[in-house]
Amino acid sequence: VSTQSTWGNCPELIPGAMRLLLAVLALAVAARAGSPAAWKHRLIYQVLTDRFAKTDGDTTPCADLHDYCGGTFRGLIDRLDYIQSLGATAIWISPVVENTPGGYHGYWAQNIYNINPHFGTASDLQDLVNECHKRDIWVMADVVANHMGNQAGSQSDFSQFVPFNDSTHYHPYCIIQDWSNQQQVEMCRLAGLPDLA
Repeated sequence: VSTQSTWGNCPELIPGAMRLLLAVLALAVAARAGSPAAWKHRLIYQVLTDRFAKTDGDTTPCADLHDYCGGTFRGLIDRLDYIQSLGATAIWISPVVENTPGGYHGYWAQNIYNINPHFGTASDLQDLVNECHKRDIWVMADVVANHMGNQAGSQSDFSQFVPFNDSTHYHPYCIIQDWSNQQQVEMCRLAGLPDLA
């Protein structure tokens, strides 16, 4: 993401972006972030939060794999003993931000300031991190900085996204046609998702 093209045209976003950056940095410090060398010695278990464990422990198969299936931060907390029994010393969770409809995987951001309510609350996420740390399990949260979520309606309507709710925050519409063309890869849409400038 080019900060010059995104924020240069919209200085009103800088305070919000700075708040987000400070929040991420605070989480990193609070999470006792390890060095790259320390991470190399961790066995990382990747979790698709929505698919891993429901809060109530229900194991009924999901009826519609194209939508949310009910996995939550609380469900994950309840299964930490299992994850630890596998020898995992870190977990890599789905992106935690609020997504557009159908974004069960976490990769269709709608509002980067809100926690995905399907996964739980900010307090639930903090409880997950605290419970992991009690077990010396490190937590890595996936972050998507390239694009936002599926657009409802017009390809030029960005009003549903927070804070990037204007076309000036995005590259002009194009779809990646040639993966060997670096400009297309950097400037066009991956899977039709609006590409941040």
